[in-house]
Order: sequence, then structure tokens, then C-alpha cells
Amino acid sequence: MSNNAARIFFSILLCFFFISRSEGLFAKEASDEDRRIASTINKVIDAYGGREAIEGILALHAKGEIEAYMLNDRGTYEFYFKRGRKLRVETRYKHSWELRILNGDKGYRAADSLPLEEAFGPRYLAMVYQYKHLGILHDLVKGTYQIRSAGRSSLDGKAVEVFNLNDKEGGALDIYIDEHNSLIVKVTGYFSADNKSTYLSAEFSDFKSVGGSLFPFRITNYAGGMKIAQTVIDKYFVNPEIADTMFEPAVIHSF
Repeated sequence: MSNNAARIFFSILLCFFFISRSEGLFAKEASDEDRRIASTINKVIDAYGGREAIEGILALHAKGEIEAYMLNDRGTYEFYFKRGRKLRVETRYKHSWELRILNGDKGYRAADSLPLEEAFGPRYLAMVYQYKHLGILHDLVKGTYQIRSAGRSSLDGKAVEVFNLNDKEGGALDIYIDEHNSLIVKVTGYFSADNKSTYLSAEFSDFKSVGGSLFPFRITNYAGGMKIAQTVIDKYFVNPEIADTMFEPAVIHSF
């Protein structure tokens, strides 16, 4: 082999060596990051009572009071939640009322001035978002989401890490995890409809133990960054008997 040929061969070999080493390093870094994220999620699961407690929650019923800032009204708030994508939310303000139902891939809405009708677009997606944030711990246990870190931030003076979550149906969520106690203190859902993009957020506080897990008793809701309502839960009922008819649109029940 001539000197020139040897030099070329050595250069190619050197390049291959560095490329191989770089790919190995990047793979290791990605693997280390995956392990770090998994460790963080495991701490979250433990903070809420562990996998067994979370998987044991099949249904929820909650009652409380709500203050709607944009409506300048307040009243009672109640929701029914069952695995299998079932959610019923009843809000009775002093001057109006609203009913929202999610049953599988169908959503329905009624109000004091509107008959019960199927919901589409943002109204339907808002129901899906609420169902997902109520069931997010179960989905984290089951590995439903692809998760990546969006970096560290602060929320109400607390150090948090933000994680981007994506599922198979294209739903995008951000969760904010308190670095001190590993609780989820905020969830933001992003969605597009009618060529418009928007996001909804819920901040959680006043956590208390119920049935072996932790639940937030104060929930503050935002739409597009604007504070729209605050709900204070009086009581959670874990695994109550909830008839499937509660999620059928044919009857408005107590309204």
C-alpha cells in the first residue's frame, strides 16, 4: 500500500472510530435520560400511594363548590369518573347550569339555554382532556405515554420539572412535577380544532389522602393562560357504584 493510500485508509478508519464513539455516547446519554425519567415517574407513582393503590381506583365521584370568574358566578360542582373513558360533570351555578358527558368516543353537553346535544371540536376535546388528567396516574403506571423532559421551571415559588406526554391518539399533555414531593401540581392539554390551537390547564393543591392515594382538594382552571375557575372539593368517593346509565345521553337525570 502506498503512503497516500495508507493515509486515506487511516483517515477513513479514524472518522469511523469517532463516529462510532459519538453514536455510542449519544445512545448512552439517551439511555441515561430514559432511566432518569423512569425514576422520576416511579417517584410520582410512589408519592400517590404506589402502583397497587393507583390501579385499584376504577371509579371516582367528587362533590365540591366552584367559582367561575368569567361568569361572575358560583355554585356546586360534581363529577363521576369511570375507567373506559366515562366522565360526567354537573355544574349548578346560581344563575345557570351545565352538564357534560363523555362516553367512549362521544361527548354530549346541555345547559340551561341549550338542549342536550352531541359535542364536537373544542367542547368535545375539553372533555377528553379532563378525563385524561383525572386518569393520568393510571396511564403513567401503564406506560401509555411517550415522555420527554421539557426542562425545569417554577410554579408558585416551587421548583418543578416539566414533562411532555404524547399518546397514540395524538393527545399532547404537559405535567409539572414538584421536585420536592414528586406530586403533579399542574397539567396542560394542547389541542387544535377548526384551524385554531388552544390549551387548557389545571393547577392542583391542598392534597389529602383518600382511600390510600392522594387527591387535590383545590383545582384552579385556566384557558389559554387566563384563570377561569377554581374548584374546592368537599369529598372524594373512591370506587363508588356508578351505573353506566349515568353516562348515557338519553336522560339528563337530576337536571
